[in-house]
Amino acid sequence: MLDQESVDNAARTQRDRNVNAVKSGGSYMAFAFVVAAGFGPPPDRPITRSPDSRLSGELDARSFAARVAAEKGHVVLVNFWATWCVPCREEYPDLVKLQKAYGEKGLRVIGISTDFDKQLPAVETFLAKQRPPFPNYHRKSGGDDQDFIEAVDPKWTGELPFSVLFDRDGRKIRVLAGKSSYADFEREVRAILR
Repeated sequence: MLDQESVDNAARTQRDRNVNAVKSGGSYMAFAFVVAAGFGPPPDRPITRSPDSRLSGELDARSFAARVAAEKGHVVLVNFWATWCVPCREEYPDLVKLQKAYGEKGLRVIGISTDFDKQLPAVETFLAKQRPPFPNYHRKSGGDDQDFIEAVDPKWTGELPFSVLFDRDGRKIRVLAGKSSYADFEREVRAILR
């Protein structure tokens, strides 16, 4: 069994590899290493958030499905992102703009950060700057990572950013893997909102 320092060092090394892959134009397979490695705090060290957190909470496979189901009657766009993911940060303002433009017409954007627990201060800072008009959650550490991937999309390879579009009945309609433009999001959303 690994001690916490070994886990932290392994996580840092893998994060650095992914950052370098992103910088060099490699694929955005960022989330998969987090999921496959199962990094996160031990169960006896729960994550604490301040009362003024900009995150709405944490989601695992079950709560992800329940969160999407709670939006029945709306078109839902769930976006998986991370603060260290350059394309995620680049497309995020388009999600804010999209929610503002189509929220009254029935769109609900939901953001889910896949950052490590230790990166939560960076998540809070990012959300403070972006000021999204939609809820953001943190992907809960621990649990069965494969269950989470399958709840989102069994074909998801871990690429970030990653967005899933659901119709008003909660059926998955489209998956957008990699960075999308405002025009891409708008085209997909408008087709379902009709």
